[in-house]
This record gives sequence, structure tokens and C-alpha cells, in this order.
Amino acid sequence: MSSRKHRGHENMENLCPVTRKRSTNKNLAVGAGALLSVTKTTRYETSSPSALTYEALEEMGVGMLDSEESSSSAMSAIALVVSTSDDNSNETTPHVSVARMSHQQPQRLSISSTGDTTLDSSGNNTILVDDMQQKLHALAQAKRSALGSECSSNSNSPSKRTRNPLVAVSCNNQCDSAAPLNMQPSTSRQALRQPKKATTMPTPHLINSQQGKESFFVYRTPSMSAHISSGINYFDKLSDEILLDIFKWLPKKTLLRMATVSRRFNRCSRDETLWTRLDLGLRTLRPAALEQIVRRGVLVLRLAQANIQEPAFTPLASDFKSRLQYLDLSMTSISRVSLRSLMSQCRQLKKLSLENAELSDEICAEIAKNKSLEALNLTMASGLTARSVRLMMESLTNLSSLNISWTDLSADAVTALVTHISPNVIRLNVAGCRRVLFDSHVKSLQSRCPQLLELDLSDCNSLTPAAIEAIMQFQMLEYLSVSRCYLIPAASFIELKDMSSLTYLDIFGMLSDGAMEALEQQMPKMGINKFIHSSVSRPTVGSRRTSIWGLRTRD
Repeated sequence: MSSRKHRGHENMENLCPVTRKRSTNKNLAVGAGALLSVTKTTRYETSSPSALTYEALEEMGVGMLDSEESSSSAMSAIALVVSTSDDNSNETTPHVSVARMSHQQPQRLSISSTGDTTLDSSGNNTILVDDMQQKLHALAQAKRSALGSECSSNSNSPSKRTRNPLVAVSCNNQCDSAAPLNMQPSTSRQALRQPKKATTMPTPHLINSQQGKESFFVYRTPSMSAHISSGINYFDKLSDEILLDIFKWLPKKTLLRMATVSRRFNRCSRDETLWTRLDLGLRTLRPAALEQIVRRGVLVLRLAQANIQEPAFTPLASDFKSRLQYLDLSMTSISRVSLRSLMSQCRQLKKLSLENAELSDEICAEIAKNKSLEALNLTMASGLTARSVRLMMESLTNLSSLNISWTDLSADAVTALVTHISPNVIRLNVAGCRRVLFDSHVKSLQSRCPQLLELDLSDCNSLTPAAIEAIMQFQMLEYLSVSRCYLIPAASFIELKDMSSLTYLDIFGMLSDGAMEALEQQMPKMGINKFIHSSVSRPTVGSRRTSIWGLRTRD
């Protein structure tokens, strides 16, 4: 009894040798028998290399039957697992507690856990090998059939992967002989354990219910969407006034698109109340586009620096009159023919800017028909004659602001201007009349327009100190510009301090810095050289480009 215990302790000490090598024993029957048998004694229990559970095989890498490997290679791997090292082994397998390997008892192999029945190794080697091969073939075939369906849908299935060679193997210390040997690969273990979920596309109703409050979706009850199937147009039940109240909040581009929806929308989108103001500055207008714009009933139109292509109007465009009241054509590229056609349709203009435009007597005659014109800007315009100037001054009786500077007027045109100008004019700019505007013209102007508030005589280099005497007769003059009038001496400017109404004086290029300081001391309450550019009748001043004469041009 004591000797048997001593032998058992020796076996326990040999279970975890310090070093271990792969066994050089070629006896396949010994390894196979060790894999299928478990030795249990009545006095104590020890682990055997034959008691291999699923986890042990997973750690050892035995589950390689998902590839195209043969059963013989699997058998050799299992035999390698159960093979033990000899006494000269020099590799370690930590944390393994196994009984003495079967090759240490070459004559007999225990296959029973309770009895003492033994088999002679020489007589039963062939039977054990045949049994093992049949079982491994069956397991391999079952595994291939199980993984066949996965390979068709999953390109990353274990059957298409390659395994690394078996480097280190270990045995399980469990001694349960009833545990079956599961040869499933480690990479597909969890996939086989968990049942596959059906991949069905959720319905839109389920999607909306799953998203909840995080996403927005349109929900229509049957009563709300009834008109879709019934074909009822509820817009027909709305009056034109309600439609116009909705359309007035839409941009101009959207209005153009709405006109293509239906005939009623086309008619409502052309209503004059929707086209009160329009800004097309710096744009290029295609032929006949200007006619369509004017026909919409626009009141405030800005076309500054626009390019209007020919023809701007069709031959039948003379049958209507526009509602334009504020028109800005400053620096606009437009022909005389198109400009005449446009002016012939305008009879309600209140403020007009034709800066740098090409004029003619016919165009000026059409402008003169706007009896309610209050502001006229003709800066740098060409084509003005004495006849056209006289016609406009006699007709435009309500004119209050006129800018006719740098228009290359003749002496006769200047005479016609100061003789027939409306007495209602309170702001006048005649700058740039070199060698054609004299002191007598200033005296005539003073008698014709005694209520002038602003007067710009810049670059009229024919004026003398006598013009200053005539200017001092204005009782309400607030702004005066005599810049670059070189015939007027500096002493004459000091006399202007007696004008109680004069607030601003521009004399650019007339005095030196010292003389300017002396003049400022003589007239401390007057602003000298405060305005570089004149704002008389100009639609825009400074960097403002969204309004003309203080009126918005964009909705």
C-alpha cells in the first residue's frame, strides 16, 4: 500500500516536469489510447491526457477541421498533444497537472476509470487506430457540412482562413471521462452557439417608431391625406387675396418658379403688388427681359452697372405704360434706342438717374414728359444740347434737385439752364462748366432760385470775386463748393463768414495749409472741406448698394 502511494506521488511529481519536449515516440496507438481512456483509482484521482475537454482542445489548437485538412493530420495533432516528454526534455508547459504519460508504461493501457481491466498494447493497437480514424473522419465530415452554409454568405468564415502550425500544446487537468470531444474551431465557436437572427428589413412604420424623437418624419392620418387620393385641390378654395398674402413672402426667383405650377399661380405671381421693388444691379439682362420686368409693375428699380442686351423691347412694347417711379440707370450699358423706348413708357417718374448715359434730344423730350419728376441726375451724361436743356427745364416744374455736372455743356446750354430752371430747385450741381459759366450766370441763378440750399460750382474756373458777391445774396444757402475756382482770391472767402445760414464750405485746391488754418480761425463755426464728393441727386452715397434715394430695393 505504501509502495503504491509512493508510486502515485512519483506520478504526481512527473505531471509537471520542469522541461518538456515533443515525444519522439512513433507509437500512434499509445497516443490514441491515451486520448480515449481515463484512469481513475479508488484511492485517489489524477488527471489524464486522455481526459481532454472542449476548452483544452481550443487552447491546444486542435479545432482545425474547418479547412481542407485530412483526418490523418488531425490524428497526428492529437497524438502530439498526448505525447509526453522524455527525461531529457528541456521545454516547459506551465500550469499543467497530468498523470504519467502512457509511454512510461509501454505494456498496458488503462481504459477504465473504475476497474482494473487492461489491454495489451500489442494486440489492440490496430483496433484503436481504426476506431480513432473513423471518429475523426466522421467529425471532419460533419464539420465541413456545418460550415458549408456559412462559407457561401460569409467570406471571412474559418474555412477560408489558414492556421499557424501547432507550436505549443497542453492538457486539461479535468478527469471527467463522460465529457465529449468537440472538434469545433475556436474562431466559430460563438457563432455556432448563438442562433442566427433573421435579417429582415423593418417597415417604415417600425423605423419611425424606433427613431422616436431624434428624427423628424411626416405623419399623416387618413383624414389629412384624403385629398391626395380624392384629387381635391384645396388651393382652389383659397381666394386670390390669401394667395397673394402668401406669395408676398417669397423671393423673386421663387415667384418665377411658382408661375409654372398652374395658370392661376401664373396669374397671381404676376400681380403688381408682388413686384414693388427689384434690384438687378451688376446683372446682364437678356433681350426683351427689361420689357418683362417693366410689365410686372415695378415701382423701384435699380439697374446700376447692368448690361442690357439688345433688343430690350419688342416692336409691340409701346402699347403699355409702366408704373416706374424710382429708376437708377447709373453706369448702365444701354443703347439710345432702348433708353428711348424705356423713357417713352415712363410717365410717373419721381427720381431718375442717368449717370454716364448717352442722351439725345428725343430721350430728353421723353424725360420732360414726367411732370412729377423731383430729382434728376445727369452726371457725366453726353448728348445734351441747349434745346434739350431748355425743354427739360421748362417742363420739369416740380424739380427740386438737379445734378448736371461734367456734362460738357455749351455756353448756350448753361444760359438756358439758369434762365429756365424751376424756382423749386433747392439743390443744384453744375460743377465742371469750365470757361462756359460766368459771374452773370450766378446772378441769374440767384434771381431764379433764391431758395437754394446746396450749390456746387466746383471747377468753374471762369468765376471771379464778383460771383462771391452774388452768392452772398442767397438767404438760405447751407452748402457751397467753389473748389478749384482759381480766379477767386483767398480774401474773398473770408467775406462768407457774414452768411449766417452757410454751414459747410468746400474749397479744395485753393489755399495752402497755413492759409487754411487762418481761415478756420476766422470762421470757427463753419465746416471747411468736409465733403469730397457731391451727393446732389445721386441715388446711392458711399457704400450703400441696397437702396436708392433712401428706398429699399430688395425684399
